[in-house]
Amino acid sequence: MSALDIILLPFVFIYRGVISVLLIPYYFVLGIVKLFELIFGTKKKIEKSSIPELKNGEKIKVVRETRSAYSEPKVPPKETDPVKIAKEKQENKIKRQKEFERLVAKAREEEKKRALEQEKIRNEREKREAEIRQREQEREKREQQIEAEREKRANEKRKNGEPVTLNDKLNAFFKKLTYNKKQQLELEAKKTVLDEQFKDKKNEATRFAKPLVFDYVAKNPKGEIEKSSIEALSRVDVHSFLLAEGYEVYEIIPAKASHINLGGFKFKKARLIFYLSQLSAYLKSGIALADAVKILDDQAKNVNEKKAWRAVYYDLSMGDVLSLAMEKRGNVFPKLLINMIKTAEMTGNLPETLDDMVEYYTESETTRKEMKSAMMYPMVVSIFAIVVVTFILMWVVPQFVDIYADLGSDIPTITKVVIAISDFLKDYLIYILIGIILFALIFIYMYKNIKSFRRSIQEFTMHLPVFGNIIIYNEVTVFAKTFANLINHNVFITDSMDVLSKITDNEIYKKLIFDTAKNLTKGDTLSAAFKDHWAFPNIAYQMLITGEKTGRLGPMMERVANYYQEQHRTIINQMKTLIEPLLIVFLAVVVGGILLAVIIPMYGMYDAL
Repeated sequence: MSALDIILLPFVFIYRGVISVLLIPYYFVLGIVKLFELIFGTKKKIEKSSIPELKNGEKIKVVRETRSAYSEPKVPPKETDPVKIAKEKQENKIKRQKEFERLVAKAREEEKKRALEQEKIRNEREKREAEIRQREQEREKREQQIEAEREKRANEKRKNGEPVTLNDKLNAFFKKLTYNKKQQLELEAKKTVLDEQFKDKKNEATRFAKPLVFDYVAKNPKGEIEKSSIEALSRVDVHSFLLAEGYEVYEIIPAKASHINLGGFKFKKARLIFYLSQLSAYLKSGIALADAVKILDDQAKNVNEKKAWRAVYYDLSMGDVLSLAMEKRGNVFPKLLINMIKTAEMTGNLPETLDDMVEYYTESETTRKEMKSAMMYPMVVSIFAIVVVTFILMWVVPQFVDIYADLGSDIPTITKVVIAISDFLKDYLIYILIGIILFALIFIYMYKNIKSFRRSIQEFTMHLPVFGNIIIYNEVTVFAKTFANLINHNVFITDSMDVLSKITDNEIYKKLIFDTAKNLTKGDTLSAAFKDHWAFPNIAYQMLITGEKTGRLGPMMERVANYYQEQHRTIINQMKTLIEPLLIVFLAVVVGGILLAVIIPMYGMYDAL
């Protein structure tokens, strides 16, 4: 008997014992059923018999009348008098007519009653709904009145310098502890000098050709000292803007920077979706654009978000349009959003465009999360497997090595290999970790800064069996969905190509879009660059040609986006379903192989003993 049979023998006995215990109730019920059949089976058969019983004194039961299935039924002779027959028919017809009229009248009465009942139920329901709506309106009105009174009292307290909430009380207590009378006098002196300076009309002529960054110190309407920056053409503009917002301005000085430093800040998709949906709701409710952006500025908690919205609000108050105000912020707002808003400003449907962008970014964020979720599980399981295997090789295997050395028995080849790997990890683990970290840093640096290297890696990953299709479907979905949005909002194709080249980080698709733009300048068709390209599926290419020929490019690109988004979701689910068992089997094989390599020599020792 082999070692594996010895290890599995207890499990076999346990399995057979469990099966036997589970079958006992089955055989018990089966025996009871058989017993009942033996006892009551014959009686039932006798009871079902159709033989008639004999009475006392009778020897034979005689059946007087027999009928065959084939014998004709006995039917009384029909009446042959035509006058009588016609009279009976007429009487039957009159009876049927009266019965029909009676049933119709009854049905009409029932229908009338049912209609009255339904009308009564409908009126009661409408009455209840009206009462509920009225109560809701009254409740909302009371809440608005209470909120307005609370806000009014809070504003009065703020004007008087009294704390309102617990946070305000804590801030007031902290200000009281850190109050510096000398610093307050200095700020008041600076405010007086600044007010006197801006009383002179000559300062209004001091304007720059390009906006500069001005640092200011002011007290906001909440009574807090605010130190921030703003882009403007002159100090007068900054002073006027802050005064209009209810600030007490103490100091305005030109900064050395040419733009407000946001540290490479970009809006996250989730926060951008929130702000765009809020902005659309404010515009639909009749709030002016500048006031709506000011509300977003008040809602922002992040410092960089607040700076961005404050700068946009300032530009809007100075007469700029929303797209230009966003474009001045650099890479803070996506290029696609800026171009879509620019087009919406020409057509006058800004709220609808904002809703479309909310839907677009929501779907993009959903696709990104699905991709992240699909990659998260194999990464976590792989890291867990590496940690477990490393622990076994570095701390478990050396314990058995000492036992083998003391006994001096022969060791199989697989055990020697495991011991050699264990010794190597013990001696060089720190160097391996340093090498992995250096390799990762060098790889990330080259991927971000060397275009040819990035293109090679992307092309390699896109040719992988399963992962390649995931990347291609995702890129085609983003391309088609963005292109459809741009075309449906009347953006020129050349401008659309410029936007599409900026929203993707894939160098293969950037090159494909660049070739398309170059072909358009030569007068070629849009689909010429996509023909027979390995990174653009043939189905998408055929639908692109169809949309180009029929003049329905936008709707066709929407269909392409929907189709490949569904394909992308399907292949991700299939990959997750396939990877989970494969990783579990791989981990079981590796760990089980190491344990077997350690345990097998022990059986040889027992045989030797």
